[in-house]
Amino acid sequence: MNERSGEQGDFLAEAQLAINDVGDGIVAEKNLSKRLNNPDDMSTGYINIKSNSNKEYCIELSLKGYRIVGYHFDDNNQPSNIYYESLQALLTNESKSYVNSFAESLQQKLFATKHQLEQDQDNDDDDDDDKDHNSNSDKQNKE
Repeated sequence: MNERSGEQGDFLAEAQLAINDVGDGIVAEKNLSKRLNNPDDMSTGYINIKSNSNKEYCIELSLKGYRIVGYHFDDNNQPSNIYYESLQALLTNESKSYVNSFAESLQQKLFATKHQLEQDQDNDDDDDDDKDHNSNSDKQNKE
């Protein structure tokens, strides 16, 4: 957790930062609870997450950490006693579809990076071939 936000007790801002850290496509839906969050009491923030397998979670963020408090949006009637240090840790432990979506997203990014590196290498090789060709032409012209 961001210590500065935690010290100030602004867990609504911290919850929004946590939502922003969850990459697009990793979950189906992510937002702050409009019903449970109270702008006058920022000591607790509530996050709604829907996994790509359509499982809903209502997650509370407080000084103790992140925990599931319900299995429907805006529902805090089933609080867990298990707290996590980060939203990602909670989702990794609780949602297999989160883990699979994260792994798939990471794999796609790695393949894209590999493809870009290969493309850059091919372009560098073409440039080297052009330099070699020009050097040989220069040598022949001097003779």
